[in-house]
Amino acid sequence: MATLNTKLALSSTDISSDDLGISISSTLTVGPPSIGVSKVAIAAAGGTATTLVPSGAANQYVYIKHTGYQADGSTATTNQVAIELASNADLLRLSPGEFCFFTSKSSSVVEVLSSSSQTILVEYAYWSEV
Repeated sequence: MATLNTKLALSSTDISSDDLGISISSTLTVGPPSIGVSKVAIAAAGGTATTLVPSGAANQYVYIKHTGYQADGSTATTNQVAIELASNADLLRLSPGEFCFFTSKSSSVVEVLSSSSQTILVEYAYWSEV
């Protein structure tokens, strides 16, 4: 078993009439299977979705980032990356530079696909909950 330290901080002085200041930290206990921070070029729209996280015996903590680059290293346009469950239902979308961290239930398969004709480079990792 290992620990994964997480922290989310949101702040702004001009988002509303009140200042925003949220900071949440947690220590998660994780174990195998896991995939360390990796990069993969994902298929363009109309292609086959790329599986990032297979179903497993435990819930997984998932990190995904749209790097803002195409597979050939050139800058991606403003297209999005669709994060889907195996049922092809969009879970969420990421624009260039955006990222997410979420818990996926054990029976879910997490897949990604570009929303345009570009093959996008995605950074990802996952760790299994213990």
